[in-house]
Amino acid sequence: MKIIFIFLVLLVSCSEKKETEFLNTKFQKINYSLEYNYLDSIGKKIMPNSKYQYWAYSTYYERYGEGKISRTILKEGGDTLLKKNISEKFKPYGIFEGGHPSYRCNYVVTIENQKVKYIRTEDDFRNFIGEIDNLEEALLLAHTYGYQLDNELKASVYKLIENGYQLRLMKYHEYPPSKELIDIKITKDGFIKTQSLGVYKKGKEANE
Repeated sequence: MKIIFIFLVLLVSCSEKKETEFLNTKFQKINYSLEYNYLDSIGKKIMPNSKYQYWAYSTYYERYGEGKISRTILKEGGDTLLKKNISEKFKPYGIFEGGHPSYRCNYVVTIENQKVKYIRTEDDFRNFIGEIDNLEEALLLAHTYGYQLDNELKASVYKLIENGYQLRLMKYHEYPPSKELIDIKITKDGFIKTQSLGVYKKGKEANE
């Protein structure tokens, strides 16, 4: 009986040690490329906070001067047959806008209680995500506050912490042009805490 007790104590001790080592690991590179629109890629890992009859996370792209418009569903859930009930013409504005001189954005459409709703604001998108289920959702939440990946490794890393994620991302400032390194802690309930680690690029270098 005593031997079994000692074994259990050692087992629990080893388990706690492994967990501590796991949580205290060094920062790891976030493996999403800026050569492609990583906001589209990470959006494919969304797990909504609520259960909808149907939902879709999409991207809208309009190439000015050419009249070319594209809408791409990146991830969807629920009863996909309900898509036929979405008859409202999409108004071209949403979250994560960009693409100058052309225009792009992401947006969410949901169907709940037979009602179609578009999610186009950062606040509504945060509520849509709700609990942070994975790294990709943490990155999306951070981006709603203007924190994004950069080509610099130090501004494109993460590690697991207790009850969440710690990220090192970039905050871009237009006037004057600069890139600021931000340490971000995000808990699973969506709480975000940030700390500036200083500006690491200024002027022309910040626009490269």
